[in-house]
Amino acid sequence: MEYDKRALDILKQLRITNLYKGCDYIASSIAFIHENNTTYMPVTKILYVDIARQYNTSSKCVEKDIRKVIEAIWRHEKNKPIISSIFDTHFINKRPSNMEFLLSLYRHIEAAEYTEQVYNFHKDNIQYTCPLNNKQCGFCNDILYDIIRKIYT
Repeated sequence: MEYDKRALDILKQLRITNLYKGCDYIASSIAFIHENNTTYMPVTKILYVDIARQYNTSSKCVEKDIRKVIEAIWRHEKNKPIISSIFDTHFINKRPSNMEFLLSLYRHIEAAEYTEQVYNFHKDNIQYTCPLNNKQCGFCNDILYDIIRKIYT
């Protein structure tokens, strides 16, 4: 899954369009977090600098434009249900910092990807040998498949 595209889709649901420069900066930030496999970094010294380099701007502009997007999201009353499904409950009435926003959005996308992987798991992927006859058994495969689905869904 492309994390930046998923981030843009979520921003669109939150009534944010590409007219905001910060929209692209957020999408690139989510991709950066995913590609570098890190959720802990000094944003002003690493993340903003990298995004600024990509878009030929300053790190201060990146920070400011991301903050503007977050403020716009929190201003729309109609965004409350989506905000509550993505972000911690203490952010319902209080706008998160840029990094809190980015990490919450990233974790939401990551969880959605994991759920998709679980739902795309097929019975054909299970090859279980029956302990009674030491052969592959459709009945045992079905039971194991049901157990796996219950654990991960």
